[in-house]
Amino acid sequence: MPEMRCQKLELLLMDNIRDKLHPIVISMNYSLPLHLPERPRLGLRSLDAYPVLNQAQALENHTEVQFQKECGQDNKCDSNLQMQAAFVSEQGQQLSRLQYSKDLRRLLLSINVTNTRSSERLGEDAHEALLTLAVPPSLLLSSVRPAGTCQANETILCELGNPFKQNQRMELLIAFEVTGVTLHTRELQAQLQLSTSSHQDDLRPMTLTLLVDYTLQASLSMVSHRLQSYFGGTVMGESGMKTVEDVGSPLKYEFQVGPMGDGLASLGTLVLGLEWPYEVANGKWLLYPTEITVQGNGSWPCRPPGDLINPLNLTLSVPGDRQSSPQRRRRQLDPGGGQGPPPVTLAAAKKAKSETQLSCGSAHARCVWLECPIPDAPVTTNVTVQARVWNSTFIEDYRDFDRVRVASWATLFLRTSIPTINMENKTVPFSVDIDSELVEELPAEIELWLVLVSVGAGLLLLGIIILLLWKCDFFKRTRYYQIMPKYHAVRIREEERYPPPGGTLPPKKHWVTSWQTWDQYY
Repeated sequence: MPEMRCQKLELLLMDNIRDKLHPIVISMNYSLPLHLPERPRLGLRSLDAYPVLNQAQALENHTEVQFQKECGQDNKCDSNLQMQAAFVSEQGQQLSRLQYSKDLRRLLLSINVTNTRSSERLGEDAHEALLTLAVPPSLLLSSVRPAGTCQANETILCELGNPFKQNQRMELLIAFEVTGVTLHTRELQAQLQLSTSSHQDDLRPMTLTLLVDYTLQASLSMVSHRLQSYFGGTVMGESGMKTVEDVGSPLKYEFQVGPMGDGLASLGTLVLGLEWPYEVANGKWLLYPTEITVQGNGSWPCRPPGDLINPLNLTLSVPGDRQSSPQRRRRQLDPGGGQGPPPVTLAAAKKAKSETQLSCGSAHARCVWLECPIPDAPVTTNVTVQARVWNSTFIEDYRDFDRVRVASWATLFLRTSIPTINMENKTVPFSVDIDSELVEELPAEIELWLVLVSVGAGLLLLGIIILLLWKCDFFKRTRYYQIMPKYHAVRIREEERYPPPGGTLPPKKHWVTSWQTWDQYY
């Protein structure tokens, strides 16, 4: 008789199963051990000891075990994963451009993922919900919030949930360390891709583009912001000038441009611009530029366009013969070799100091724009501007002032056609105080006897004039009573007088024992 026997097997579910959407398939099959009969020597052997299976019956059986999930009765999950992402600042503000500088170290990426119901999708559980993020090598993964959500290999893989429940929301804040951003970096791109084993066929990759504005760090300084000079001597015209020493006292401005660190190459040019006080308002020379030298990895002259440097082609000074200070010039002008009393100058003789200022921002000076390109060098670049005070202009127009201050400014800026590269302009002021050294002629000394004689003569003349006036009765006073007109008094009786205006004379009072009326005259 056929016999049925059953065997129970206990299966354990592993903890790290990721695919919970598809069922666990259990396959079973049965068979008979095959033993071939021995070959008989004579005749046929009985096959009763060798049964066979019924080929009309199934030898294999498959059973599916479904995971419990909220995906409807059909066990198909129709998810609706949606994502919003943007680069943000430390304060959480969305960035469309990255103002990059050497001080920038971190960049944040904010990602919001939702799974909600819509008119087109049910928004059921999203199984094996993953976010794949690809970023450039200049962005290194630093931290993720919530912690442990993402891992970085060739790409950044973030596990959102298994499953990512219906109506669930999740916000990721990924911090990157910014390295390797150079002047050639135009933009930073990040590609984001959502994936799930649930049914959703509208998942498309998202590309985030962040434009990079590279800010250059350059510096501009001066050895001395204010110089001291002088004017004096005699007026000399342009036709009589042969060398720059004939123009006036020397000036020397020294500018220092700090290295930027990253080379500009063909991306732009660093330029030092000078607002140079060239002329006064009436067209006369003010500060005459003679030479501009740029020294970095080498030394070469700077010639701005417009023939503005030494336009008269005067002979430049020999380096060994240059005057080092105004004191040396004054010693050369003194033929006595410093003997005798020092000359009295206008600045010393005046009781109150007088000063005026000429600047490019006022109407008293006309300025020109001088530009010198700065080489792309990793060392500090020195720009030296040498000029001369136009002595004749100050003698003719400013001899009444003890000091004339000429002020202007210099600006370091970047000239480039690439909008993502910028630099904050650096501006420094510079000036020169030009003191008057004009000699004032002292009045001739007057002898004491001459002063006494002059005073005596003056007193004698004054006495003669007074005597003549006395003789002419100039000092005789006229008496008042001698020039007054003469009148005769007339007595008018009371009965003949006119009544006073506006009324009559007061009547006598009967209770008065005596009435006395004084005669009134007028």
